[in-house]
Amino acid sequence: MSSGKFIIGGVFIIAAIAGSIPLFFHDYKRFSNSNSTTPSAVSIPKSLDFSQNFSGDSLGTYSNATLKRSDLSSQERQSLFDAESKVYTIVEELLAKRYFDNVIKDYMKKKNIASLSTAQQMFLEEIQTVSSEEIKTFITQNADHPRLKGKPFNEQAAMVRNYLSEEKRNAYFKNFIADASAKGIIEVTGMPKPFQPKVKIDIGNSPSKGPNDAPVTIVEFADFQCPFCANANKVVEEILKEYKGKVRFVFKNFPITQIHPEAMNAAIAGECAFQQNKYWQMHDALFANNTKLGPTLYNKIAQNIGLNLNEFNKCKNDSSVKEKIANEIEYGQKLGINATPAFYINGTQLMGAQPKIEFDQIIKKELAAKN
Repeated sequence: MSSGKFIIGGVFIIAAIAGSIPLFFHDYKRFSNSNSTTPSAVSIPKSLDFSQNFSGDSLGTYSNATLKRSDLSSQERQSLFDAESKVYTIVEELLAKRYFDNVIKDYMKKKNIASLSTAQQMFLEEIQTVSSEEIKTFITQNADHPRLKGKPFNEQAAMVRNYLSEEKRNAYFKNFIADASAKGIIEVTGMPKPFQPKVKIDIGNSPSKGPNDAPVTIVEFADFQCPFCANANKVVEEILKEYKGKVRFVFKNFPITQIHPEAMNAAIAGECAFQQNKYWQMHDALFANNTKLGPTLYNKIAQNIGLNLNEFNKCKNDSSVKEKIANEIEYGQKLGINATPAFYINGTQLMGAQPKIEFDQIIKKELAAKN
């Protein structure tokens, strides 16, 4: 999302695709000016020839030496994968755009609509409809947000309607591409899918839930003040319910303090609850109230979940707690993380607040491999 939009939790940098609408939707009206459903022939420079295999081990030579993928550090492998994935994603979105054209044409026939532009508008209105109840609930849950606080209800409602509409549109198109790809409706054949590098993650003494010997381990690096992390937490809860006994979930702190001033204090509150064996109660409450983070909230949660308040407040000034969080930040940076949330599913990275289907694909592949 651009900084001009209403973003719960503030404007922040995120390198992942999460929070953005796929390329083909941004360009949809421009592309749909053409009546043809067949792509025009395009001359591709040799340097961008998609028939070139990205997955070979040899990358090139320098000073009569050969550089191989296997020679790269974890961060270098991830950077290369990210770059190759961008090209693959663009091709996938171009295919999805053409598939979406066909969906609109089917919609025109079903609704007996003569005008393409009218059909597009009606279809988009349907997928992003926001009810009055959804608006009221959102305003109630985010009443203290600076963009809402003190404004008349009508003005609040207009802002929230726009925000929720964009969120629904965003979610629809992300799921549209993921679902079409999973079902084989769209398939990239002109280039290989980039090989996702696996990274061995050191869990250390980070909080976890689920069996220690579960076949799948998900490690998340996250920031309690990050709204995308709060959204992703809902997906994680669904995954843990569906794959109960098969998934272990581990949480590591990655507060981005430059843009989230309360993220470090929230992380400290979580670690201090961890010391009293109440981490997940604090974790869930922080994400549920991530627009209200502050000392008052931390103490209120601590009291509600039954922490010893004297020990809790003493812990918040413990330098070893801050050192643990600093070490997790440094570890994440060495892995190449520069935005949140970042997930590692048995070592395979998944960036951003992705739809559940993206997690499912990796988890099912890992479970199949174990069997």
